[in-house]
Amino acid sequence: MKQHFSHRVIHQVRQIIDLWRQLPQRNWQKDALTELSLSVDKLIRYAGRFGATRHQQLGKDLLQLLMHIAPGECADNTQLQTINRIIQNLSQTALRHTDSPDATALIPQKKPIYIALQNTDQAVVLAEQMQYFSFRPELQRTPQDLVSSLQQRHPAAIVLDHNFGREGMGLEIAAQIQQQRETPLPVIFTWAGTPPSLKEQIQAQRSGSIAFMNETNVHALISKLETRLDCTPPQPQKVLVVDDSRTQSVHAQNILNKAGMITRVVNEPLQLLEVLHDFVPDIVLMDMYMPDCNGMELARIIRQQPEYFHLPIIYVSGEEDRDRQLAAMAEGGDDFLTKPVSPAHLVTTIRNRVDRARQLQQLIARDSLTGLLNHTHLQEALQQAISAADGQTPVSFAMIDIDHFKQVNDQYGHPVGDNVIRNLSLFLRQSLRKSDPIGRYGGEEFAVVLVDADLEQAAAVMDKIRKNFSCLTHDQQDLNITFSCGVSEWQGQSVSELIAEADKALYRAKDSGRNQVCTASSHK
Repeated sequence: MKQHFSHRVIHQVRQIIDLWRQLPQRNWQKDALTELSLSVDKLIRYAGRFGATRHQQLGKDLLQLLMHIAPGECADNTQLQTINRIIQNLSQTALRHTDSPDATALIPQKKPIYIALQNTDQAVVLAEQMQYFSFRPELQRTPQDLVSSLQQRHPAAIVLDHNFGREGMGLEIAAQIQQQRETPLPVIFTWAGTPPSLKEQIQAQRSGSIAFMNETNVHALISKLETRLDCTPPQPQKVLVVDDSRTQSVHAQNILNKAGMITRVVNEPLQLLEVLHDFVPDIVLMDMYMPDCNGMELARIIRQQPEYFHLPIIYVSGEEDRDRQLAAMAEGGDDFLTKPVSPAHLVTTIRNRVDRARQLQQLIARDSLTGLLNHTHLQEALQQAISAADGQTPVSFAMIDIDHFKQVNDQYGHPVGDNVIRNLSLFLRQSLRKSDPIGRYGGEEFAVVLVDADLEQAAAVMDKIRKNFSCLTHDQQDLNITFSCGVSEWQGQSVSELIAEADKALYRAKDSGRNQVCTASSHK
């Protein structure tokens, strides 16, 4: 019975996240709001029967907010911020570090991933490795098996040889699958031997392809699945509207709120820097001509602040002179929209600019080899976690070092060593919650911030990861790698002291024979 209601709870959480994402595209219509409210009501009932008090309370808070939104009208800024916070919390409620180990038995398995490769041995290798990354692979040995399985249950994704059964048959099967679905099913097509032609790649795109990869590149395949199936809701886009006209700024705010964006309005341009620091927007939407100063002057001042150098700025003005528009953009603007601007044009422009800016920020903040946070940004994430905890929630820090890594590079070569580093980074992302910042500290060293986990819980989490990682094989050479780990817990010390304690525990783990987790001695 518990398993049944646990499945219902997790399913309702995912459905609520999907419906919330769709709401702006459905223009906050009455039927869309009603469908979301009914889904939240189901969550409350299922959570009550299962005894999932956290889900139940989040559901009640969310339903209360939805009841105050008039059909056809969008949520205001305050409501949007609160709802997004609840949605983020719901997305993180599957299993926490503070849960009992017995809780894992109550978490339902994910949808399966069908593996249909012509090379059965390679399919078995892929399936074995996927299990260590918390995926649920199911082998399909023939085209008939795949079609039959799809009729019984749709998977989360398919890994499909484009020549499964015979030449080109995998592409044909995928095309038939997609014709029967309203939303495309994610398919990773694979090849072995000869790379696919451009014509085959185009055909694969038309059949729902999210990638076309070499089937022997096992961990690259797993990484692609991990990225594609991540259901964590994105942070809402934040727009700062700078316009001395209250009428114009409120109009823009209503359009952007309806698109699910959080907005802040500045009608007094001289207050801009103060609001920038407080609001931390993803983009600035600015009028050209205002009293006391103009948009070009403000753009120059924004660009003089290092922290806002990459902040997108879009001018929205009635100025139609093309030369003046270009001159304004030369002063730090990224785009120029001439009033009147259609709501669809405004929203699409902002979304595209913010998406690109976030991607750029990710490149700046993350290590190029692994995609994890770099040294500097991981320390910032640790400081933010400590500040957010405010002494009420435990925060632990783990330092990880790959054992005998120099020998791996010397014996197998640096490309294999790079693969080991990438594999560990992927394994950490899959094994930890999305709310736990992970970084590459340098070389073969990694670090993790474990929120809502005390020293004992954090050590248990890292030890489980250590054991599972040691079972992975790397680079098709039956190469197994282990790591050592040191863990410390924040108890009022500085960030540098907390890191130093974890570092000492790590060296004690290495001195004691490696392939183990040690905790900071100050806590013993």
